[in-house]
Amino acid sequence: MAAHDKLVIHDLAAACRIGVSEEERAAPQTLWVDLELAIDASWAAARDDVHVALDYAKLVAVVKERVEHRPYHLLEAVAEEVAALILREFDTPEVEVRVKKRALPGIDYAAVEVSRKRKR
Repeated sequence: MAAHDKLVIHDLAAACRIGVSEEERAAPQTLWVDLELAIDASWAAARDDVHVALDYAKLVAVVKERVEHRPYHLLEAVAEEVAALILREFDTPEVEVRVKKRALPGIDYAAVEVSRKRKR
């Protein structure tokens, strides 16, 4: 694999029931998800062929569906679940997932970031 090739998705918006209390989880809140997947871009680039590239439209749809599927208490749980899903479903040896939400007055957002590698 090429050393530093990445597929980057920035600010994927998903409506999620998240929060510590039931009241906080009562209505969906917008989460923003950033993804960085290690890829070998040379194979698809040399062929200029979408069929050999990682399908990022599918990636976005799968992640959005998962985040919107069930309620969570913590950003950590969302990030961990998304990372595991990507490693199972997509051809990448490593993924970084950052999950952000507007959490408190006076801050732009709170975020949790995880980096996970496929187990060999």
